[in-house]
Order: sequence, then structure tokens, then C-alpha cells
Amino acid sequence: MDSSENHHGRISISEGKCGVHFSKGAELDEVEKQMNTYGEAVSSGASTAADLDEDEVVSDGDWGLRHALCLLLISSLAISYMNRNNINIAIVAMVVLKTSDITDQMDVCPPHSLSNGTSADTPMGEFDWDEETQGMILGCFFYGYTVGNLLGGIASEYLGGSVMHGFSVLSVSILSLLSPICVRTSTTLFVGLRIVSGIFQGPLFPSVFTLMVPWIPPKDKARFSSIVFIGSHIGTVISMGLGGVMSSSDFLGGWPSVFYVFGVIGLLWSVAWFVLIRDQPEKHPWISSKELSYIRSNSPNVKSSKALKVPWKDIATSMPFWCLVVFTFGDCIGFYTILTEIPTYLNNVQRFDLASNGILSALPYVCIIIVSPLFGAIADKISKKKWLSLKMTRKLATGVGLYSSGICLIAMCFVDCNSTLAIVFLCLAVSLNGAKYSGASVGEQDIAPNFAGVLKGTINSMASITGIIAPLVVGAITTGNQTLSAWRIVFGISALAYFIGGSAYLMFGTEKVQPWNGP
Repeated sequence: MDSSENHHGRISISEGKCGVHFSKGAELDEVEKQMNTYGEAVSSGASTAADLDEDEVVSDGDWGLRHALCLLLISSLAISYMNRNNINIAIVAMVVLKTSDITDQMDVCPPHSLSNGTSADTPMGEFDWDEETQGMILGCFFYGYTVGNLLGGIASEYLGGSVMHGFSVLSVSILSLLSPICVRTSTTLFVGLRIVSGIFQGPLFPSVFTLMVPWIPPKDKARFSSIVFIGSHIGTVISMGLGGVMSSSDFLGGWPSVFYVFGVIGLLWSVAWFVLIRDQPEKHPWISSKELSYIRSNSPNVKSSKALKVPWKDIATSMPFWCLVVFTFGDCIGFYTILTEIPTYLNNVQRFDLASNGILSALPYVCIIIVSPLFGAIADKISKKKWLSLKMTRKLATGVGLYSSGICLIAMCFVDCNSTLAIVFLCLAVSLNGAKYSGASVGEQDIAPNFAGVLKGTINSMASITGIIAPLVVGAITTGNQTLSAWRIVFGISALAYFIGGSAYLMFGTEKVQPWNGP
């Protein structure tokens, strides 16, 4: 334990795992007096590195509650994406495969397998859904998600990010548990449940932004954001990889086990979240004075503790805001196409069996888990060493993330039946896209710390339309036409979207706080 004494030598303060503890010899009135003085300094915004005793300043590497928040955010995104994406791999086992759609075509590939498992052209499943129906089921989540993001962003500012984040994970986990019953009762009922699930998951990312603004200093954002956001990819890896194995097994009936297991994990996580997390560092009973001083002394634009009136007119006429909208649209078209449709592509075109499909669909997200924090560390180093300005560092990360992904999807148009090349380029497309988390993906926090949650919710609501459109477009292109030629069109459209989104941020993106951020 580290200990420090005040200038009078009467109080001993030790920093343990659960906060600040006072020695038995401390006089309570003196403790209260000094802590009140410290709290007033922090709340007035006067806390700077120069105002604090040298022994009260921690380095950015010292473990604290902000790191615990980071771990819980990673796990929450993982669980949320497990419950969001479970249908993407489960649907392969749920649907009766119509072999006539693929075996009568010349523009397809021979069956592949990583094992001696069931061949890809063996009919399976219990639901007779065509490609358009499958596209609707895969995309209906985003009908709710579009509305939920906007409402969730506003609610996070007024009710608090911790409450809305916990509510989001808990409610979606409960709905996951109900999914097998609903889908076997009625396809319409299941579509309704997925829409409601999208509404409840809407606050997820806005609340992350609302929480990170007061807890994470700007100079640490690239590193922390790149780490936190890999949680969504960890969830994708688990849902695709483990989901494929469970769906092809007899465990809890096969594909229903994907919904049951992931739902229970979310319920258990929710307990830890509501016990451990608070909206503001000052409100946490266990935070040390050292960590609090570090956060505040390195946060020049501290988020207001009170919800401010949202300047909608200023936002609507802000070029940096619309730049982030275009960036997010382009990124989401490519991202959601890969996320929702690659299991179908590997099953119907490259013709991998279900267990192999799950593992291979997960592999690109294993790669991004490695690349994203690595690029975050590189961007953090570039910024701290002042090799590039923060603005140029953000643009470098965005350019690498979107342009490289677009190039890889163009390459997918030429791999034909070379399954190894197909997997390599999919891995590169997804993993290099992780560089964006050190770039435009933190743009809302850059330009308006006080409204980061509202901005993220608004932008995500607008861009979530792509989650509806992408599966429908893919379904329209590939219905009765699961061929290499059809999927070249899909990959070409996605690549173009990446190029447009990346170019928008490179031309108009900024890291500067906008005038309308203030009260």
C-alpha cells in the first residue's frame, strides 16, 4: 500500500482496493475538513496539476476505478454483442437449407470443412424461411435500435450513463432467454421481440460515451477507447465461434442454447455492474483522492455534472457533426454487411459446414481484438510524443481503418473459390477496421464532451438504418442466387461505403471542442 501524510502529519491516508481508508489515529473533524476542502476544489474546476501535492498525483499507468470501469464496459459490450449476434449464426441451423439454390448453379464452390462434420449441403433446421425472410429477421433488430439510440442518448444524459447501461444489458439478456419460445410460437412474435431488443440495446453506446467523458482524460482516450470497444468484437467471437459449436450440438436442443447461455451470462453481469459503477468519479465512494486528482487535472473540458439543454439547432448546422454522420453511415454499411451476412456467405457460397462456419466467422474478430488495442497504443504514442497533432492522429487512424477495409472487400471480389484467400481478406477487412476506434469513433467526445451521449445516440440512430438496409439488400441480390457473382456485388457496395465514410472524416473531421458545447 502507498501512504501519504498531510502537511501537519496528523492524518494517514492509504489507498487500497476499495478506496481511501483513514488510520485509527486520524481526527475525524480534521479529516472531514480536509476532504470537504478538496471536494470544493474539484467541483469548482480549480484542480490542476499545480494545485495538487506532488505525492497526490498518480501516473496514467496506476490501477484505479477507471480501469475497473474499462473492464466492465468491455464485458458489457461483449455480452451485448453475444445477445445481438446470436441470431446471425443460429439462423444457419434454424433454417432448412434449400440445396436447389446452390447445387444447380455453376458459379458456386465445392463443400469445405475443417473437420469430418456434416457437409454444408445437408438440409437442416426447422424453419422454412427464404432469403428475404431471413434478411428481415437479421435486420429487424435495427428497427428498434434506430429509435433506441436516440432515446438512449437523451436518457443517458438525464438519468445517468450507469443506470441506462445496466438497464440495456439486463433487459436484452432477458429477451434473449425468451427468444426460443417466441420464434417457435410465431415468426411475427420473434420479429417483434428482436425489434424490442433493439430498442433496449439503443442506450448501450451512448451511455459508454456518457461515462467515459468524466472518467477518462482526453490524452488517454485513444488507448482506453480502443480497448473498451474490442468488447463488441469479443462478443462477436464468442457468439460466432461458440454459437456455431453449440448450434451444431445437442446441448439444450442445439441452436436454442445460444440464446439461453448468453442470456444467463448477461443476468450475472448486471449484478456486478449496479453494485460497482457510478456516473461521476466524485460520486464513487471507493475512489482515491490520488485517482480523482489525476482525472481532473488532466481533463481541461470537464463534463458538467448537470444535464444541459441540448442545442439541437447548433448541432443540426454543425459541419463536424455531419462529418461524423457520414463517417458512421459508411462504416456501418460495411461493418453490418460483414457482421450479419458472412455466416450466410461461408455457408451458401464457400459451403463450410456449420461448426467450421462458426469458427471461421469468428476469426476476423479475433484479429481485430489484437489489432485495435495495438493501433490504440501506437496512436497514443504518436500523440504523446507529438509526432503528429491530435487532429492528424485521428485522421490517420480513420484512414487506415476504413480505406484498408474497403480495399480488402474489393479483393474479396476476386478470390473465387479460394477459401483460404477469402478468410485472409475477411480477417484483414475486419481487423484493420479497428484502427477507427482511435480516430473518428471518439469524435463525439472530442467535439462536445457535454453532449457526447446525445451525439452518439443521434448519430447511431441515423446510421442504424444501415443495419436494416444491409440484410435486405443482400437478400434481394442473393435470393435464389447464392453465387460468387452475386456476392461480388455485395462486397463492391460495402467497399464503396467504406471509401465514402473515410473520405468524409479526412476532409472535414476535427478534434476541437465546438462553441455550442458550453452552457
